[in-house]
Amino acid sequence: MRDLLNQRSQRGPAVKRYDFRRPDKFSKDQLRTLQIIHESFARGMATHLSGYIRTMVEGEVVSVSQTSYDEFIRSLANPTLLAVLSLAPLEGNALIEIPPDLSFVIIDRMLGGPGTVPPRLRELTEIEQTVMRRVLNRAVTALGEAWESLVPMQPRLERLEVNPQFVQLVPPLEMVVVIVVRVTWSRMEGRISICIPHAALESVAPRLSAHHLFGSAHTPEAGKHVEELQRRVANMSVPVTVTLGHAQVTVGELLELAPGDVVLLETRVGDDLPVRVGDKTKFRGRPGRVGSRLAVEITEVVEPKGEEADE
Repeated sequence: MRDLLNQRSQRGPAVKRYDFRRPDKFSKDQLRTLQIIHESFARGMATHLSGYIRTMVEGEVVSVSQTSYDEFIRSLANPTLLAVLSLAPLEGNALIEIPPDLSFVIIDRMLGGPGTVPPRLRELTEIEQTVMRRVLNRAVTALGEAWESLVPMQPRLERLEVNPQFVQLVPPLEMVVVIVVRVTWSRMEGRISICIPHAALESVAPRLSAHHLFGSAHTPEAGKHVEELQRRVANMSVPVTVTLGHAQVTVGELLELAPGDVVLLETRVGDDLPVRVGDKTKFRGRPGRVGSRLAVEITEVVEPKGEEADE
């Protein structure tokens, strides 16, 4: 009898665990669609951030998951920077969270510094929050643009908070979707989180599919959206630098350097020099002069091989 029961249990359907405290509200297809939408947000956010911190920024979605609102709030640092958004015409609110370390790096870069983090993290002052409000307003714009092809969303920044416990968008057990975006530049990296309650997306949930998303990608409105993004990117300023050469000296030689000393570079006269856009070598060129200004004549476009050429 025991063997018979074991055989029946082996032939039966697999039993899956179900957590009644965290019922899934979003299907896998809907989560994939949300990832595609917010990949667009990540690129737009990186473009806006590049203009503020004066260097090339890259953005990518690293995770899209559903959890309870309480678990999301408890996962955040305290203090942190939280932007409460309205999502008209959708009901309810959403959150954008920028951790304090990333906030301080952005603020320092915007104010002309190298992007340092204070040794002890603290709440942002009112002035610092005002600076970050400019960044978050751009993030809100990028979020609306990312959703434009699916829902004519017009998100708006309602207020800023620094204590997660003071932000009660929905009941603690309400399910939310959390999108984590990684932004990187030079050797810096930070993460931005977006939290959208299921209740806010419930009315558009049937449209959260690749079919609807890509089906609306060829509309005149989508074309105008692409043209606007191209215009913004074309007008964005990026730093361009030319490296004259490198040299290696001993610490002793470095300590003895004085005005008038000559340091021999590894570059030969007549060699083409690397021309960097942001932190990537994109061209090679020949130095010269135009009127009273130093200049460089582009002689070669550097084609990326595997990873982008970087010297």
